[in-house]
Amino acid sequence: MSIQAAIAGIGLVTPLGESARDTWDALLAGRFIEDHAKVRLEFDRKRSRISSLAIRAAAEAAGGSDLTNAALIIGTSKGPVEEWLAPPSRLSDVGGSIRLGLASVAADVATEFCIGGPRLTLSAACASGLHALIRGAMLIHSGQVSRVLVVACEASVCPLFLASFARLGVLPPAGWGCRPFDRSRAGFLMSEAAAAVLLVADDRGADVAVERYAIGADATHLTGMDLQGRTLRHVLGSALNQSPVDLIHAHGTGTELNDEIELAALDDLVEDGVRPAVYSHKAALGHSLGAAGLVSVVLNVLSHRTGVVPPNVRTDDPLPTRRLSICRNPVRRNIARSIAIAAGFGGAIAAVTLRSTNGAEPVSKAGGSRAAPPPDALINGM
Repeated sequence: MSIQAAIAGIGLVTPLGESARDTWDALLAGRFIEDHAKVRLEFDRKRSRISSLAIRAAAEAAGGSDLTNAALIIGTSKGPVEEWLAPPSRLSDVGGSIRLGLASVAADVATEFCIGGPRLTLSAACASGLHALIRGAMLIHSGQVSRVLVVACEASVCPLFLASFARLGVLPPAGWGCRPFDRSRAGFLMSEAAAAVLLVADDRGADVAVERYAIGADATHLTGMDLQGRTLRHVLGSALNQSPVDLIHAHGTGTELNDEIELAALDDLVEDGVRPAVYSHKAALGHSLGAAGLVSVVLNVLSHRTGVVPPNVRTDDPLPTRRLSICRNPVRRNIARSIAIAAGFGGAIAAVTLRSTNGAEPVSKAGGSRAAPPPDALINGM
């Protein structure tokens, strides 16, 4: 029997909150960003902004744990963008101490937490966060390490990339916002974020574990996926494994191309009669690129713990589905099994399923949703 990779800690920093709990409260309250957004925190200039965000999320996930012998996996699509785009005079202000390569984030996080185990940086565009989690789970499953700190981070809300994505036609008109799975969707808003997960081997105190995972490469086009979604379907089929799922945290970018292909694949693959809740955090939090996949995982963990799926706040006229449920309001249901999906430019695709370890069964086996928790549990339950 393979070693289980359990989730012992989570951390999250987003434009709507400086911690996982702050962000969760904001999502359940129906808040959302209205323009491209950065995290509302300022940091000293001794480190890059992205490293500071990563350390903030990692500290929450670690919770004071000894990480001396832990492994560290970082997922990011662009690394310290603000710093490598800055004029030389800015770097000279801090004595040239800021590192500029993709691996610089891992170096800074490892130094902050005295991490002495293996260290790896993965860059797979918008699938970077899920690729990093999968690599961490593989280290646990192989028995190479017993603790892995996985961090995904992005700080690239800057004129260069805003202009680049605008030229690609994936950003919405001013004031329209991101509307995943809506008939009137027009693209996504960009945002900063950092998410962190502490994986441990067979921790009896953990209530959620990584169950299955799959990655794939769609070589159809540099910035677009196969219209039939063949690679996506293969990855989803492997991760779902013909078993029921209660929550689908979709990639859901709110773009014309992605959403219809993703929904069609899910509609064909999920078990008939279960009607899992479909959610995309990008309407509320924006698209944090390389961090987005791990943001989805952190939010799924909170749904497992609280029995609540946040609202799809800007999806007013959802695309039709046969076997899926896309809700504008919070959904209260037992989450025994969930899936998070991510896809990126260059064709990187990933999916990860999580399962509750407290004996809960998926809706199709348990006979329906559990009784709704009291209001305080919805807002404050972690």
